Amino acid sequence: MLARRFPEAARPVERHWATGWAAIDEESGGLKHGAVTELCGSSACGRVFLDRAFASVRERGSFAGLVDCGRTFDPGSYEATVLARVLTVFCTTAEQGVKVTDLLLRDGNLPLVLLDLQTMAPRQLGRIPMSTWHRFQRLVEKSGAVLVVLTPQPVVDAARIRIVLHAPWDLAALKRSRRELMPGIAVQIFRRGRQVAATEETRVQTA
Repeated sequence: MLARRFPEAARPVERHWATGWAAIDEESGGLKHGAVTELCGSSACGRVFLDRAFASVRERGSFAGLVDCGRTFDPGSYEATVLARVLTVFCTTAEQGVKVTDLLLRDGNLPLVLLDLQTMAPRQLGRIPMSTWHRFQRLVEKSGAVLVVLTPQPVVDAARIRIVLHAPWDLAALKRSRRELMPGIAVQIFRRGRQVAATEETRVQTA
């Protein structure tokens, strides 16, 4: 009703965090501020995404938080210039990870928060109350932060955006760097259950 009465009123400008991954940034400009984004896929695909996310943090001169459930993050794979800009918290359970993420979002000093649940067992993921994700959505709406939850399968009911990664890798892929593997990952982006993009379907070429 307000939109009909005041059609000239300016709508709020949406802000996005550019990752530098064309298939993710092309449709809207990147990860949306003030929204929960769920990234689904294998842990290997998740590592490729984290590489790009950390590179974007360094390029922007910004900061990020990584809540690593399962202790799969390897700091030795990254340069000191990247690690200096990423607050990393290691957790052993999904419950711990959720509590840490809640604290980081309430603190409001990190514009990008990454919750990695990709190696968690389905039983642990199933114990996370659905109300948790809705609470996180309210927190990021208030702070304008970007929250990305990395999962092996869709579990975040309140996610405004869901990014699904898939790669049919073979043994030859083990000899390639993450940067070389990125073009071979199929990327699908959904917004509130509606598919809006299916891009970068290139396959990894076998040696």
